[in-house]
Amino acid sequence: MVIRTTKGRLIATPEHPLLTVTGWRPIENLTRQIFNPALTKLHLIKAENITTDEINKQQTDWQTNWTSCQSERQEQAVLLAQYKILTEENKELKSQLNFRERKSIPSVTARVIGKDSEDSDRAIIINAGELAGIKIEQPVIVGEGILVGKIIQVENDISFVRLINDNNSKIAATILNRKQSLGIVEGGYGLSVKMNFIPRNEIVLNNDQVITSGLELNVPRGLLIGTIAAIENEAYQPFQQAILAPAIDLSKLTVVSVLLTN
Repeated sequence: MVIRTTKGRLIATPEHPLLTVTGWRPIENLTRQIFNPALTKLHLIKAENITTDEINKQQTDWQTNWTSCQSERQEQAVLLAQYKILTEENKELKSQLNFRERKSIPSVTARVIGKDSEDSDRAIIINAGELAGIKIEQPVIVGEGILVGKIIQVENDISFVRLINDNNSKIAATILNRKQSLGIVEGGYGLSVKMNFIPRNEIVLNNDQVITSGLELNVPRGLLIGTIAAIENEAYQPFQQAILAPAIDLSKLTVVSVLLTN
């Protein structure tokens, strides 16, 4: 028998015909004991080297693929977020456009770019100003005619909007009840606003809608302010009051329209 080693050399083993014929079995066994462990060790070393190389390559390939997958997932997440933002903004813009077309009131659409540092919960900054025709006291809306505030300061390219829940906000309003009750909607009550000076003898119910009355300069009638959430009617007071829930979450404004009423 002939064994070929890893380097291609031929080695005679104890099964050589000469040894077999002469009956040298002890020499055969001795030679096998000498060569078999060495050949086995060489085989194991070779197999060990191949396995290590393959593992290293697999690890490198896996790392590359994993990094690529992570990058693709991040890109998809960004695109999905941008798609959701654009979808919501397009929906809002469509609502505002429908309102402007119905009312035939010129307006400017603007994006909310910040909050007033002096009172961050009740004033916002938009990216349109005097150059776009915006002036103080003009109403600011979202959707199909929901009032969110009025312009209080104008610069060339930006404007400041006082929201309806600001302490200094006052809006002439009407309740959509049988008597079309009049009053003044004022801010300064946290997430809600309050309507004051409602005549005591007029029936006001929860869930009645409240709109702008049109009795205020630059603010047209019919802009939705909110709905009545609670009523305060004390016997010793000349007027009754109502707590209103604004028609929209004022802390989540992104796109608004300024009605160019003056």
